[in-house]
Amino acid sequence: MKKGLLRFGVAVLVVLCSVAVIDFAIGKMMDWMLPQISNQGETGKTYFSLYDVNTPVVIAGSSRSAHHYETQQVEDSLGLPTYNVSRDGCFFSHNSCVINTIMDRYSPKLIIWENRTEYLAESESDPFVNLYPYYGSNEWVTTAIEEELPWTEYARLNSNIYKFNSIIHRVLTRFRSRNSFEGDPLKGYEPLAPRKLVKKLELTEELKDATKVSETREKRFRAVLARAKEKGIKMIITDSPSYTIRRFENASKARMAEICKEYDVLFIDNTQDPYFLEHPELFDDRSHLNSDGAKKYTEMFLNQIHDYVSSIKK
Repeated sequence: MKKGLLRFGVAVLVVLCSVAVIDFAIGKMMDWMLPQISNQGETGKTYFSLYDVNTPVVIAGSSRSAHHYETQQVEDSLGLPTYNVSRDGCFFSHNSCVINTIMDRYSPKLIIWENRTEYLAESESDPFVNLYPYYGSNEWVTTAIEEELPWTEYARLNSNIYKFNSIIHRVLTRFRSRNSFEGDPLKGYEPLAPRKLVKKLELTEELKDATKVSETREKRFRAVLARAKEKGIKMIITDSPSYTIRRFENASKARMAEICKEYDVLFIDNTQDPYFLEHPELFDDRSHLNSDGAKKYTEMFLNQIHDYVSSIKK
């Protein structure tokens, strides 16, 4: 009986030690590979946005930002190198971590931060999954995750197997083809080619609950803007066109605008711009402009910010 229990205990110990070794090895492997695939694919773009982007002008946001701001147009207008580090499915807290990490490394002349005006609302989804690989190694990511997620989730993130689970195959695929990567000629911009829609877009009313502002997100937003002002970085908070009617009560937008005014940050809400609401052919879907729409929108946006950014132009 005692020998049986001893053998069982030894077997359990061997298994646990093996898992610990594998977990450690995965962490070391990912930490080594990620810098080598910087800006290759979506996973590499996140690493690049945190640790490698160094242009004087940075555009940050989610898929709307990635598809709506034609980087070369912005660069040509401002006369300054520009990069669009926006990524699909990456919203307010993700980008607050990205911007804070960028400001730790250097001070861009201008940061254009695309935010849905309701992002400060308690009801808004604010996923962190694309930042999981940086939990424990990036202070902004670690703090934000621990502020927003239940302890059971970030406790699991102490395991490299759990932390890197969703990206291991993507990192390995990119790593194998890394030598053929020649850079991104579009500088982070991701155009959506115009297409014939199966069903014509209809202008409908968008319903949202943005009446209760998250104290945590408001504090995080205020802190980012305060750091930018302290470092002399011009920042623009903006929301680009949507093919929807937005009549819901938006306390988040009101608070966002107030905070921007407090820190001398330009706040622009273009969601209901009449021109775009009259031209559904400029949209890929209700939330995203196609490349024709992006070109027109970027031109309009640059005209809107002309006076605000005149001091940073060459």
